[in-house]
Amino acid sequence: MKAALLIDFGSTYTKLRAVDVDGATLLGAGQGPSTVTSDITIGMRAALADLERHLGALPKFAWRLACSSAAGGCAWSRWGWCAS
Repeated sequence: MKAALLIDFGSTYTKLRAVDVDGATLLGAGQGPSTVTSDITIGMRAALADLERHLGALPKFAWRLACSSAAGGCAWSRWGWCAS
């Protein structure tokens, strides 16, 4: 199984979906309050903890793909490949 973590940094909630890319199935979902106006990682950690509660344990993610649906609250960008 190759798992992907899909992340949406929204204005109100940071939403996560864990998917099995090989099996084309949803493994689980989690969310936490968005913290785009302070430290975005606080909401991300809360959402990851919620996802872990639903799954029992987080899989090793082959991909982590993020977007933002926040209406102006999230003003950052990251480019390039990152070793993980």
